[in-house]
Amino acid sequence: MHRRSVVRYVGDDPDVRARVSRAVERAWDGTRAPDYQATATDALLDATEDTDLQPLADACGIVTTSEAATLPAVADRLAATPDSVPVVVLLESPTDEGFRVALRAGAADIVSGSVPEEEPDAEADPLVDRLLEAVTPNRVRFGSDDANRLREVLLDSGSTLMSTRSDEVDTKISWTMENVGEHAELDRIVCYLRDGETFDPRHTWCPDECETGPRSLSDFPDADRLSTFENVARSSNLSESTMHSSVDGDVSTEGAESEPSATVHVPLVADWELVGVLVFETDVRRAWTDEEVDLYRTFADLIAYTIARNDRRLELRRRTDQLEQFSSVVSHDLRNPLNVLSGYLELVENEVSASTYEPMDRAVTRMETLIDNLLMLAKRGETIGERESISVTGVAEEAWRTVRAPDATLTIADEVGRVHADPNRLRQVFENLFRNAVDHAGPSVAIEIGPQPDVGGGEGMYVADDGPGVPPEVHDSLFDSGFSTADSSGIGLAIVDRIVDAHGWEVDVHNDGGAVFEVSFGGETAVTPRVSG
Repeated sequence: MHRRSVVRYVGDDPDVRARVSRAVERAWDGTRAPDYQATATDALLDATEDTDLQPLADACGIVTTSEAATLPAVADRLAATPDSVPVVVLLESPTDEGFRVALRAGAADIVSGSVPEEEPDAEADPLVDRLLEAVTPNRVRFGSDDANRLREVLLDSGSTLMSTRSDEVDTKISWTMENVGEHAELDRIVCYLRDGETFDPRHTWCPDECETGPRSLSDFPDADRLSTFENVARSSNLSESTMHSSVDGDVSTEGAESEPSATVHVPLVADWELVGVLVFETDVRRAWTDEEVDLYRTFADLIAYTIARNDRRLELRRRTDQLEQFSSVVSHDLRNPLNVLSGYLELVENEVSASTYEPMDRAVTRMETLIDNLLMLAKRGETIGERESISVTGVAEEAWRTVRAPDATLTIADEVGRVHADPNRLRQVFENLFRNAVDHAGPSVAIEIGPQPDVGGGEGMYVADDGPGVPPEVHDSLFDSGFSTADSSGIGLAIVDRIVDAHGWEVDVHNDGGAVFEVSFGGETAVTPRVSG
C-alpha cells in the first residue's frame, strides 16, 4: 500500500490554491497530516511520460476546479487516477454543466460555492470536512490497486518459496517477508515458530531496529482465536466521529502518537496444528480490509507449507541416513555367518541326500536374496543412476546367471532391442522377476522373454513363465511391498514396480498359460529397432 502523504491541487486560480492550502491545514493536525502541493494545468497538458503523471497517482487526494476539469486532457488524466485517490471538484455554482464536467473527471465528491472573502479562514468552509471524509479512509486502508500489487508480490513469493532448498529456507523466507513488507507499507513482520509452549521469533523483517523475544501463546491478542486458526486483525484508524472531532480540535497530536500499532496476527498451521504466528505491524493509522488480511493469510500459508515441507524433508533425510547405516550393519553382520553356512553347505553337497541338501540350499538362497533386496531398498529406494543405451536381452542374460535354479530354463523369443536405462537397476528388475517365477512356479520353471510392441503407446517387453499364474483376487496388491502368495519377503515385485516407475515406464501383469509381466517403455523412451534373428 502506498502511504500517500500529499493532497494535490490541480488548477491555476491562486485564490482557490490558497483555499485548498487552508483547508488541508485545518483538516489535519500534527505529524500525521498530509503535505499540500499544487500542480498547474500546463504541467498536466505537457506531460508525455507516465513518470510525469506519477504525482497524481501517488497523491492521497486531489482537489481541482470545474474550470480546470473543463480541459479534456486534464479531465481524462484525473479520471485515470487509481480508485484510492479521491478527486474533489470545486464548483462556483451548482450547474448541470459543472456536474457533467465533474463526472468526466471521475469526481468522488463535489463542493459547490465559495468561501466569503471577508472570512477566508472561517470554519464553515465545507471543503475541510469533505476533504477529511474523502481522503482519510484511503490513507489508512487498502485500495484495489494496492491489493493487486500485493497479489503479484505473493505470486512471486510463492514461486520463490516452492523452489527453496533446505539450505536456503531461512534466507528466502526473510527475503519474501521483506518484499511483502515493503510493498504493503508495513513497519515490521515477525515470524514466530512454536517450540514447546514458547513461540520464538525465528524470522524478522524490521527496517528500523526493533526488539523481539520469545512469547507464550497467551501474550498474543485473542489467543483463543489464534489457537482455533483464526486471523486476528486490530486496526488503528480513526472512527468517523473521531475524524470530525479532530476538526474541532478535540484530538491532540500527542494522543494520536500514543496509539498502539495496527497489527494482524495470522496463525501458521501445518497438519492441523498451530506451529507459529506471523505478525504484521504498522505504526501509522491503518484500517485492515478483509481482502488485505486474506492476502496476509495466503502469505502465512506459504511460509507454513515451506517450513513444514522442509522439516519433513530433513526428517526423511535423517531417517534415510539411519536406515542406510542400519541396513549396512545388518547386511554385514548377516552375510558373515551366511557365507560360513554356504561354504560348509557346498562341502557336504555330495555327502548328504538331495532331499536333505536342497531345502538347506533354498533356505540359504532365500536369505541371500532377502538381504540383497532389503539393502537395495534401504539404500536406493526409487532412485536410478545414469542412463545409457543398453541391450535389454543382454541385461536379462546377465541377470539369469545369478538365479540359483539349475533346472529352470530361459528362452529369448526375439530380440527386444536397446533402451536408455540404468543397467544395474534394469538388471535388478530381471533378477526379481526371475526369482518371483522360481518362487511361484517351482525350480524347473520355464521363462520366456520377448518384445511387446504397442504397449502403452510405445515399445515394451514381456517376461512370461509357465507357472500357475496370478490369482485374480490378488492382482491389485501384487506390487505392494510385503505382499506375497509364496511365503517370500514380498519385496521383490515392489522393487520392480519402483524401478520401472523411476524410469518413467509402466508394468502390468496378466495370465496367459502362466504369469505374464509386461513392461512398457513409453513413447518418449528411446528404443532402437529390434534386430530380427
